[in-house]
Amino acid sequence: TAPDVVLVTHMLTESPQTGSCLLLLLVMANLLLCQGNPCPSCGPDVFATSLRSLTDLFIDAVQLSHDFHNFSLVMINKFNETYAQGKLYHINAANSCQTNAFDFPDRYKAHQLNNENITKWTLVLLYSWNNPLYHLVTELKSMKELLEDFLSTTMKIESMSEKLQALIESHLCSIVLPVLNMMHNASSTWSGLPSLTSSDEDRRHSELYNLFYCLHRDLHKVDMYIKFLGCRARKMC
Repeated sequence: TAPDVVLVTHMLTESPQTGSCLLLLLVMANLLLCQGNPCPSCGPDVFATSLRSLTDLFIDAVQLSHDFHNFSLVMINKFNETYAQGKLYHINAANSCQTNAFDFPDRYKAHQLNNENITKWTLVLLYSWNNPLYHLVTELKSMKELLEDFLSTTMKIESMSEKLQALIESHLCSIVLPVLNMMHNASSTWSGLPSLTSSDEDRRHSELYNLFYCLHRDLHKVDMYIKFLGCRARKMC
């Protein structure tokens, strides 16, 4: 099932040392996902069928991506206003993003890509945040100095991300393995856990700023890519 693949991607990004051992698991998970799946897009060519048959998928996906992108914007703004005033957290934030290992297409380049590649980049972004979001939710539960809004909003984003992953995987399952291979080959890992769990409050807050900044940046890309696909599915662009 799609949730099984989400679980495997959590495992893959948990530790780079276990990545090689999990490649076989990824192959098996992908086969199980597509085995007996009635979706029309599980053949060798993911987008061999018209995007019109996936219109409902992308309508739902557009709403999900729009909502959690907005949540991420509210969160980084609130954290900046409440905890980052007078701090220098922003200086290295852009360089701290674990997704910097990938050369994601900007708006212009994305317009030039086919639908399959846009969808692959979308999943790379979503999968890359499985592990950081899991640890972020876990640690926020014990950070009593923060407003409860940060925990509840992060939990909503994590849930929406998992729903969007499952939605895409259930209809376009054959692209999952290539995406996971892309991630494995890029060796993109998040290294901020020691800072997030530090006893030094300023160090924790600096890592929180980095995570909220990078999350908002990456979810902006997800929202952009999904809206491209939704627009094409409805033949509006």
